[in-house]
Amino acid sequence: MKRFITILWAGLLLAACGGKDHATKTEIKAETDSLMAAYHYSDSLYAIVGRIDTTAFNEFITRAMAFAESHPQDTLAPGMLYRAGVGSMILAKAANNPASRATNAKRALAIFNQFQEQFPQHDQAKLCYWQRAIVYDDILGDWRSAESEYRDFINRFPNDSLTPVFQQYLTILGKSESEIEEILDVGR
Repeated sequence: MKRFITILWAGLLLAACGGKDHATKTEIKAETDSLMAAYHYSDSLYAIVGRIDTTAFNEFITRAMAFAESHPQDTLAPGMLYRAGVGSMILAKAANNPASRATNAKRALAIFNQFQEQFPQHDQAKLCYWQRAIVYDDILGDWRSAESEYRDFINRFPNDSLTPVFQQYLTILGKSESEIEEILDVGR
């Protein structure tokens, strides 16, 4: 009888743990569905209508970063974190004042750094160099830092299909439109 009670107790304990894991997976699925809906709303509003709901984007970014930190083993965590970085870039690019632009640009840079630290083997990890270069070049006007990001990519991934594109881009980085036109005319 004592053995039967022990086995019954162990079975109930395992069932309770299994139920908790299942509930957690269900909660994670609901959370990722909600995050994707929030991202699609924010991104499509920006892409289709050209309007940015800064509150919605900021909420998505905060939630996506928390999700990636809380559930790093989830297959959707890297994508959520990467989208948070892109969302910060969008907010930085569209900012109406320099302080907001700088805040969102720095947050994007930090997110892309975090992505590479947290998910170094993920396919998008190498694209973080490119995204940081865009932040430095297009948003902050820091061409030296942008050049450094492009060169890091080129040195780390010499056989990547983007390497020749970045090498070519380095020839015009930081140049004015007239200087670029002159470079392009010489190349013809």
